[in-house]
Amino acid sequence: MSAADRLKSSTKFFELGEMPNGKVMLLKAATTSTKKPKTDTQAVRLGARVKKVYIDREWVRAYNVVCGFQEDFISLTAPQVLASPLHMYLMSRAEHPFPMLGMVHLHNAVELIQPLEFGVPYDVVVTIGDTRAIPQGLEFDVHTEFFKGDDVHWRGTMSVLCRVKGMPKPAGKPAATETLDPAQAQYVSLKVPEDQGRQYAKVSNDYNPIHLYAQTAKMFGFKQAIAHGMWSAAKTLSILEASLGAPAKQYSLSFKQPVFLPSKASLKSVTSNGVVRYELLAERDSKVLMVGTISA
Repeated sequence: MSAADRLKSSTKFFELGEMPNGKVMLLKAATTSTKKPKTDTQAVRLGARVKKVYIDREWVRAYNVVCGFQEDFISLTAPQVLASPLHMYLMSRAEHPFPMLGMVHLHNAVELIQPLEFGVPYDVVVTIGDTRAIPQGLEFDVHTEFFKGDDVHWRGTMSVLCRVKGMPKPAGKPAATETLDPAQAQYVSLKVPEDQGRQYAKVSNDYNPIHLYAQTAKMFGFKQAIAHGMWSAAKTLSILEASLGAPAKQYSLSFKQPVFLPSKASLKSVTSNGVVRYELLAERDSKVLMVGTISA
């Protein structure tokens, strides 16, 4: 599907001359707090495109320092961050029925179809997709694609939860999650400093107060500040990608619990047939914080 076709499939779509300002979008998010979705609310299929977006080498270098990648390497997670102002633009619009503040990032799946390069203009397209009812509330998808002409070079799907009271309870208990065999697993210790959220905010422009200081996080119900989900994803990728022997082309993950700042974690992984499966565990109590798979 071409960029134009992807946009035409949306109920409403917007052509923007440049990427929105992330800090302005975060301020606008506060104005969505009065939205009160019901148990049957559906996300409006909004779409937006920004043409001729260039991947900035200096930004990539700064991002890589914070996340642990090599200096000039365009990682698999970087496009998600570059497109985040466009995500916020759509989710802060009046047509979007869910409040932005308090949303929970549940899952992410990204795929590199063709290599991304510096000095190449890409059309970045973001569309809001399906809505699903789950016991905690309503989950909806946000699709992102980087096009060169009509060819998709990178795509990602982010699944976001809006908590809604009164959702139907599940009929039975959820199936037990299969864990990695400790006998086959490799372990890497990970120390997450208290200022990690502020470091990442400088390169991501995501200054959500839950990531910055304990005091501001407590205003939103957290006992400590928590790490950005996409920093946890990128840091994990930067550590595990070497075991593939080649740059990763596919990455899927689910966030289970927040990574508190500061904290220590253990990255447990098993590599087999070109696929790394991993679990990020809290060092204190071995609670599962994130799980995922990475493949070349």
